[in-house]
Amino acid sequence: MIKMKLSTYLCVLFVLSTSTIHAASIPFAVSNRVDTNDAEIRKVIELYANYLNAEPEKIYDNPYWNAKEKAAYKDFDFSRSSLFQSLTAKELQTYYPPFVLSVEREGKKYSIRVLYSSNTTDSRYIGSKVLAIHKLYAFRENNRWVLENSLPNITTSWEQTNSGIINYIYPSYFKFSNLQAIKAEYFCKKLIERFNPSYNGKSFNFYITNTVDKMGALENFDYYFAGVTKGKSKEGMIFTAKANAFYPHEFVHQLLPNNSKRSEIIEEGLATYLGTKENQNEYVNLMNNLSSDLRTNKSINFHSIFSSQLQFNGYQTPYPAGAGICELVYSIKGDRGLNQLINGDSSNKEALLDLLTYILNLPEQEIISLWKTTILKYNTK
Repeated sequence: MIKMKLSTYLCVLFVLSTSTIHAASIPFAVSNRVDTNDAEIRKVIELYANYLNAEPEKIYDNPYWNAKEKAAYKDFDFSRSSLFQSLTAKELQTYYPPFVLSVEREGKKYSIRVLYSSNTTDSRYIGSKVLAIHKLYAFRENNRWVLENSLPNITTSWEQTNSGIINYIYPSYFKFSNLQAIKAEYFCKKLIERFNPSYNGKSFNFYITNTVDKMGALENFDYYFAGVTKGKSKEGMIFTAKANAFYPHEFVHQLLPNNSKRSEIIEEGLATYLGTKENQNEYVNLMNNLSSDLRTNKSINFHSIFSSQLQFNGYQTPYPAGAGICELVYSIKGDRGLNQLINGDSSNKEALLDLLTYILNLPEQEIISLWKTTILKYNTK
């Protein structure tokens, strides 16, 4: 009982005694735990604020990020896509005002943790009140402060194992499975032979964790709601929270040939059909979700899904919808048809229908009808 009263008192005290740092046009509320009288700590907070004021939602040569990571990665801030999504940094702060929780010295660097939380008390939105706790590192580069991803600081003492083109990186507590690695190597080899024979043989890093928060830490989050998932593929890397060396869905993302005109829904459909399907139960359950929706909800149909009007309905709707396209194409045209789908223009619904008409030599309405039939066969509920 005494501990509860003390913690309540401290929470109130922290709220009442926060300070505010101003950098450019962005004010930051700062926890009383942070010593803002320390000149270096103030520099780190100002650096973070300046970064947020420099359109970090865009990919460009941002002056507040370190040169090494900007040279190594196109999308160098590993948290960018999850943190901002479709918002600008200024919009993000309007809905989720940032609050600096801590700035801690770690060797020659500092870590900074920033809470993004809304002011809502509405029960309809309270479940997403906390968007993220963002964590970045700061250090001096050519006598100026710059930001850095958390990943190199977290994984510096992790183990590494190579298998084919996959470089596995994992904490010492993880029991690495050679059988899973062999299975993964074979899957990648066959995928390349079928759909990307000109692949340059470049290896990629596969970071293995066993929880979404540990995976999120590799993407600069102490906690995240936005963008939370159990696997991601980006910048020549795969992250997983599944504690497994075999992740075919993400292997597909990593190894398909580049195509700027391939839509996200077809990209995810291919990863689902060629990768997730390795686990038949998982695949059938996912397809059944869409099958059930198509039977019971008239607003969910080919046009609403492929016009990107419907992204989530308790599951990622584009995944089974895109997989249904892949199933249909393969059933009629096999690998040749899938290769045409992989390398063709599916950038919007109209382009996709034109591509499918060309691949399948069928009219649009018949293609839409066959797609629906393909999905509806997964009727297990």
